[in-house]
Amino acid sequence: MAVFEEKVPLPTPARRKRNPRGQGARLRDEIIAGATAVLERTGSEDAVTLRAVAREIGVAAPSIARHFTDLPEIIDAVVAHELGELYQSLVAAGTTTAEPVERLLRISKAYVDYGQARPARYRILVGRRFLDDWEERDLVMAQSAPLMAAGIDMFTAAIQACVDAGRSTTSDASFATAILWFALHGLITVPAAITSLDWPDYGEMLNACVTRAAQLTPATA
Repeated sequence: MAVFEEKVPLPTPARRKRNPRGQGARLRDEIIAGATAVLERTGSEDAVTLRAVAREIGVAAPSIARHFTDLPEIIDAVVAHELGELYQSLVAAGTTTAEPVERLLRISKAYVDYGQARPARYRILVGRRFLDDWEERDLVMAQSAPLMAAGIDMFTAAIQACVDAGRSTTSDASFATAILWFALHGLITVPAAITSLDWPDYGEMLNACVTRAAQLTPATA
């Protein structure tokens, strides 16, 4: 994992009250929240260190070891938490309509809205440099991988529903999902990175991404 070179001023943590007996799970949640806060403030997962997280929530570093074996496990928990938030927003968007094309459009918009509203958190979901370190150590994303799969499955099922309704000509919903995912990721990241260009209307771009990736067809009488 790359070393975080820039010296980021660390906040002086407030003195933390000890959790009552039997509420150790609360500390685990606080550790995840603290790591997320460091990520949000710095915009880099390299800044999420055990020391930084401990200072963020006002505990000694050994206290963290009672809940997480190492930093990658904390990062995995942060990713899982964010994926859970994203997944719930997709579910909420998908339950607002039963019409398959409109449902696909709405969950796609929910995905892009999430990424645009939380750029630092979105980056750690899809642009994690620590993945190289995980592969070298043969670590498993035990907490986040199932949620990632669930999100992909939701899009695949939504595209397949369009096929079943005669509104998509794709012969492979899984492949169409991959294309759509790439397109939505670009819609989130490219305009934010290149602000000097006059990009087309967001709504039109979103509609075009979904329509073309999922090979949607106009409704017939």
